Amino acid sequence: MLDNTARNSNQTAVEVPQKKQQVDNNVHQAIRVNNQAVPFSKLEKVLLVCIGIATLVMMIFLVNLRTVNAQQQRQIQDVAAQTQVVISKNVTLRQEISELSSSSRLLQIAKDHHLTLQANNIRNISK
Repeated sequence: MLDNTARNSNQTAVEVPQKKQQVDNNVHQAIRVNNQAVPFSKLEKVLLVCIGIATLVMMIFLVNLRTVNAQQQRQIQDVAAQTQVVISKNVTLRQEISELSSSSRLLQIAKDHHLTLQANNIRNISK
């Protein structure tokens, strides 16, 4: 009876390494299959082309948008510069008006033309 038990344990010990070899072979085959290049399907090719075209169109649109933005900012700067010129001219003209209408200047002109100031003819006018 001990003989039979020894044979059974020897047989199971022999069978286990054979299964590992089969498993190892399956793993090697799977690795070989995974290393091979898988060809693109028609759908994948169409999607890649569509994505490429969409990317190109968006890049062109972005460049165009930035160019238009730069032009608009340039126009805004030009208008702002023109506004500053007009404002400075207005300030200069107001100063001239103020100098020309000063009472001391008017009195000097009246004196040069032999005019006299009569107090009953003076009226105050508010703006």
